[in-house]
Amino acid sequence: MANKKKLIIIGIDGGNFEILNPMLKKNFLPNLKNFKYKTVLKSVIPPATCAAWAGFSTGNLPGKTEIYDFTIIDDDSWKVNFIERKRLKGKTLWEYLDKAGLKSCFINIPLTFPPDEINGVMISGIDAPGEMYNYVHPYKFKEKLKEIGYKIEIPSSYNKEEKIKDALEILDKRIEAAKYFLKREFDFFIVLFRASDIVQHYDWDKRRIRMVYKKIDDFIGKIKNKDLIVMSDHGSEKIKKTFNANNWLEKEGYLKIKGKRKRISFMGINKKRIYKILGLLKLTFLTKIIPRRWGKKIPTEKIGFEEAITTGLIDLTKTKAIAKRAVKSAQIFLNTKKRSGIVDKDEEEQLKKEIKEKLKRLFEKNHIKCVIKTKEELYDSGRYAPDITLYIEEKGYDTNCSFLENKKIWDNPRSQHIAEHNLEGVIFTDLNLNLNNASIIDLTPTILDYFKIKKGEFDGKSLMPGKNI
Repeated sequence: MANKKKLIIIGIDGGNFEILNPMLKKNFLPNLKNFKYKTVLKSVIPPATCAAWAGFSTGNLPGKTEIYDFTIIDDDSWKVNFIERKRLKGKTLWEYLDKAGLKSCFINIPLTFPPDEINGVMISGIDAPGEMYNYVHPYKFKEKLKEIGYKIEIPSSYNKEEKIKDALEILDKRIEAAKYFLKREFDFFIVLFRASDIVQHYDWDKRRIRMVYKKIDDFIGKIKNKDLIVMSDHGSEKIKKTFNANNWLEKEGYLKIKGKRKRISFMGINKKRIYKILGLLKLTFLTKIIPRRWGKKIPTEKIGFEEAITTGLIDLTKTKAIAKRAVKSAQIFLNTKKRSGIVDKDEEEQLKKEIKEKLKRLFEKNHIKCVIKTKEELYDSGRYAPDITLYIEEKGYDTNCSFLENKKIWDNPRSQHIAEHNLEGVIFTDLNLNLNNASIIDLTPTILDYFKIKKGEFDGKSLMPGKNI
């Protein structure tokens, strides 16, 4: 049976010391500065928001959670599925806490839609399609959240200024909701603030990101609980160069293209214009509920993995491998016979080895640090894992798997994002934890040890003194 201590966790999406350290030195964030322990919290590969929070919620790496990005590719077709709660494999932290009879509050954690009926409160995160759905348990709190003006996520938009403005407004409402639920009875409480990640993508170290951290720091200062952890799911860094994996695969003869690479408009209709109209009509929630296969057929100037498959841009009768982008990563999938492709089962291992070795030589030649591993090496053969994962460790480099008229392998960033995620997140606490080489997957076993709850086996380890798995 658990003890009666209370634990609070504040999640700062994309929190990183490159942005935080100058503010900490100037005492601009006094509450974060006053924590006794501050260090790096390692994320998972790829350091994508959903993959990282899946690791937090289960204590396991992506090979066991089966969450590698915001989307999952079927292992027997090229169908792309958006991730949601039912896709998350493994027993979750809230299930352990529930079974122990503890009262919990989970606010805005990814992969919680639809919300589990826990002993406490669960407010779904980024995977929820919108406020029109039931995104909160118990349902009675939906009216209170509506009164606050609570929003789950920024609306889809091509306008970065609108995104930043919406992120700042949502942060204020999220803080207000967190304050309301902190007044209620609980044993464990966690809230995630995503504004830091969203604003960093576009503003990096400018005034508005400092405003985000200041608001979060002020909120932390109002929490009286002594057992508090502030952490991030991943870090962030500024990007100066990108590697286009599909251009490389095409150049090496593994991928064949047919038709035009550029589909900007059809009778004046394109994705950018549709987003703008939906924004004006306040109907952006439709982008989450319209079938993806329809949306991916709308003309756009940036053709991605899914559009290329859906529209027939890729010649699957002559293609052996295709790359899908994840954060600072290229996830390479073989066009196997199982997918009605051309790669025989007895050819798969040799093909993976060949592509891996060629990529390794390319990056060594350019003196760029990276991780290149097959799914067996990195994910222990997870069912939906990419056959090969390339993660670029080198600071300032990102991946691009779009199909552009420009066939460059190395290019300038093509996204509105000026910053991207990396593995180096942050953790702040006054708790005496073993933080040396700590990882986000260590937090669930740590929390269970904190509450003296019997636990199973995890990829992560407990950070409590004298504990290990």
